[in-house]
Amino acid sequence: MIKRIIAGILTTAILSFPLLALQGCGGSGSTGSADTTAATAAETEFDPFCGLERKDFNGRIFTMLTRVDSENVLYVEEETGEALNDAVKSRNRAVEERHNVAIKSVPKPNAWDDREAFLATITSSVLAGDGAFDIVQGYAATIGAGFESGIYLNLNEIESLRLDQPWWSEIIRDELTVNGIMYAITGDIAYDLWAATHVIYFNKVLIESYKLDSPYEAVISGKWVYDLYLSMLTGLYNDVNGDSKSGEEDSFGAVYHDSLSFDNFHNAFGVPYTKHNDDGSVSLDIYNEKIIEICEKVYDLALKNPDVYFIHETSDPILKIFMNNRSLFLHTTLHLSSQLRAMDSDFGILPYPKGDEAQDMYYTASRDNRSMFTIPIDVADPEFCGFITEALCTLSSSEVIPVYHDIVLKGKTARDEDSQLMLDIIREGIILDFAAEYAVQTERAGFIIRDCIYTEQEIASFYAANKSKFETAFARFLEAYEIG
Repeated sequence: MIKRIIAGILTTAILSFPLLALQGCGGSGSTGSADTTAATAAETEFDPFCGLERKDFNGRIFTMLTRVDSENVLYVEEETGEALNDAVKSRNRAVEERHNVAIKSVPKPNAWDDREAFLATITSSVLAGDGAFDIVQGYAATIGAGFESGIYLNLNEIESLRLDQPWWSEIIRDELTVNGIMYAITGDIAYDLWAATHVIYFNKVLIESYKLDSPYEAVISGKWVYDLYLSMLTGLYNDVNGDSKSGEEDSFGAVYHDSLSFDNFHNAFGVPYTKHNDDGSVSLDIYNEKIIEICEKVYDLALKNPDVYFIHETSDPILKIFMNNRSLFLHTTLHLSSQLRAMDSDFGILPYPKGDEAQDMYYTASRDNRSMFTIPIDVADPEFCGFITEALCTLSSSEVIPVYHDIVLKGKTARDEDSQLMLDIIREGIILDFAAEYAVQTERAGFIIRDCIYTEQEIASFYAANKSKFETAFARFLEAYEIG
């Protein structure tokens, strides 16, 4: 039934991040006259660089400061026979050969505990003026620490970066731009944007056991909303071990990776933490009627609903519960889907539910452990840095992202064609939020729902206690975006 429902939808869907290998570069889909459609094979041949001119840089080295734990999304030494690894290698080699450059990676630790040392590496290079790094692959949660010190270029001023193209995402560019300034961006250049995306998995065995309708049809019809989601998980808690308390050996309606998975509901409902003003500025907007309503709903879901379970510090027990058929839903990221491959029962993948049926589409965010990209201010030739970065990102749309999306996810993880469609819908609705993106630099202002749950405080009292701190930190951070 679902395949019949979705047949027409797929033919008209326009994704925010199109798979360019399938659709071509910005193809309009118009038919035109007989004369215009009778183009030669050469004229209609797909261009994986999407019109980017061919330049010869005479063997110049393009040096990337990379994250040790995520270097492989940007750079690998050699082909191994593993599809995704080889796609990254193939992309880099194609850029090197086309533009006569040598791509080099300098890996440094850049997890949470390494943030100060990583920043010091960049800062030292900038202060020395040696132009050591043409691009920086930073940890999203901490990359903003360098903005206030002025060590990065405004990416909107680098003409060789085609930031209005879909492989970068207009949605993300516009959200992260303030007063015309944007210091960090991500897109198809790194597949960890998709790997870190918040999703919901559901257990098909339990759907049948509980005699519930498949949520696939609800997603397609636009009826996959929070109230339906809540009704499906309600009443499913079972005290399996009989100890009269909720624990890892019991059964639940939904289990969550951590408190950040709850915070994603404000993204899912299309309610941002920041307001972009007509003059190009941005304002913190974390305490309004809609945010309060969402926080109260999610707070009750996380802390007062017996059918829901999560642990703050680790996802391992949560995955075990789901894989052992003791939870209908699992909230985590696409990245952890690789661990679900060992699961005996069939599972499906869903987007987060909408707030209500009036909402235009399904939204979700990518967790802040993904990569973000900056260009240091001391580079000798910003346009060269932008050009090679642009080439890598453009080619990723046809060389790397389809491999990740179709082979790693669809081929190995999603166990049915309908989940494959869900991945397309999820991909279409990926968004970022300025305040959440730079929450670490603004006293966690953009983590308000997450921290209400983490500290078990109601939003009114939590906001009252932190309002001054949030506003001061946010205003100070915005000084990095002042013009002149």
